[in-house]
Amino acid sequence: MNIYTHILKENQLRLLNLYNFDSISSTRGYGDRKFWAWKTIDFPNATFQGGVHAIAISVKLNIAIDNAFYLNLIDSIIKATKELTYANGSVEEAYPRENSFCVTALVAFDILSAIDILNSEFSESQIATYLDIVCPLINYISKYNEKHAVISNHLATAVAAIAMWNKVSGEDNPRWKELLGIIYENQSEEGWFKEYEGPDPGYQTLCTNYLSAAYMVTEDQELLLSLQKSLFFLKHFIHPDGSIGGLYGSRNTEVYYPGGIVCLSDHLDDAYLIGREMAKGIEAGTNLLPQYVDSDNYIPLLNSYAYAAFTEESLIKNNTTDIPFYRKGHKVLFEEAGIELFSNDKYFSILNYKKGCCLKIFNLQNNTCEAEIGGVYGRTSKYDFTSQKFNKVTEYNNGSFFSPLYKFEEAYPSFIQTIIIRAMALTIFRSVFFGELFKKMIVKLLMTGKKPIQGSIENKIIYHEDYIELRQFQNLPKNTFGVENMLRFKSIHMASAGYNLPQHFRLNKQTPILKICVSLFNQER
Repeated sequence: MNIYTHILKENQLRLLNLYNFDSISSTRGYGDRKFWAWKTIDFPNATFQGGVHAIAISVKLNIAIDNAFYLNLIDSIIKATKELTYANGSVEEAYPRENSFCVTALVAFDILSAIDILNSEFSESQIATYLDIVCPLINYISKYNEKHAVISNHLATAVAAIAMWNKVSGEDNPRWKELLGIIYENQSEEGWFKEYEGPDPGYQTLCTNYLSAAYMVTEDQELLLSLQKSLFFLKHFIHPDGSIGGLYGSRNTEVYYPGGIVCLSDHLDDAYLIGREMAKGIEAGTNLLPQYVDSDNYIPLLNSYAYAAFTEESLIKNNTTDIPFYRKGHKVLFEEAGIELFSNDKYFSILNYKKGCCLKIFNLQNNTCEAEIGGVYGRTSKYDFTSQKFNKVTEYNNGSFFSPLYKFEEAYPSFIQTIIIRAMALTIFRSVFFGELFKKMIVKLLMTGKKPIQGSIENKIIYHEDYIELRQFQNLPKNTFGVENMLRFKSIHMASAGYNLPQHFRLNKQTPILKICVSLFNQER
């Protein structure tokens, strides 16, 4: 049994217990326990309906507790999805009448994948019923675009959903090619897929998950070339402890989705390299497993592990002998991303200089992460501020760069704001156009919006043989107090970031591998 199958098997009861089994309940087949069991929210998050994918793979891999029960549950989940679908074909994740492009695509893809995997277990009439339920979701993602940001993993989910729809239904919906065009248009020449403002290695593995599924259906060679470019970039961010991602990514994520990497291992050498090295982190406990994350992120992550389990057994073992970048003793600069990587015999570092000097350093003597700073955070008598905002025009000159300073403001929904959002759900959110305008406002408020202030940080990175020296000349706002380079500090909203693993508890700015020297410009305080 491979490691992915083992993890899927270990998660059987947690997965099953998301769903309402009660045969007399009007919410039979619903997966959001906060709605059907706790009754503490007023809408069901449709993401949980996607669990049919992992359930179907569990049956196919013969690890189901009871096959007949699983098949009946799949039937209930798919039929319940019809009740969660609005007249325009969309479903919701975060608030009522959200018209979520991503989750609509996700649910469609996962249901279609379950049908495809267990095709012989369903009658023709069952499959026809299921396709009638999925059809409105496919129509929605075919008609509407996600306009509030470029989020490549969302687009990839829709590509996979429509490709799988064509396979299962026998139709020829060309929308998947149009959506791929948007992904290609925003793919950097450096290889990375855009996630809001830049690359995010964690989410790039999720994007790969869906694009690989689309490739397996379409065998589109342009898509394979795009994935090859993406994996070339991604392989640089394999960490010595078998993890990936962090504050240097545009979305701060450190979640590894293995499905697409494993699936492509027979097709692309870089996929095999990444999968081989990341599996070490899974076995060592330095990667986030599905059972470690919150329920809202559980289904996509478990489905990716299930996809890896389903694919891994059929792989031809690759003989690639390439080694991870951190073992090569090189320096490489991805200028558009704003990321420089450096390694020697002693340490491996990843610097994002366009994100206010986010820096992650690994000790190669024991393969542990010893430092991860997120840039400068400070306070004045009137506001907090940080350097940790993406600034695409930041120039880098042999280790030297300037980081602007921005106001830092946390935002949490208030009681009044929640009431307003519910009122909007009854009115303007019925229009997809106005719903997207609202999302643009939220994205600017929580993620991409920037309020520059007076002051800046002049940084100089020096790579010594045994350690990294960070010299800073801080030109700070008046009345600044408590300023410092913060460990694992996050300046943007991101629900999929901020998870902790054992290696994070050992981080310390006092490590010998990092020396920070700070000087202040003369300025009135």
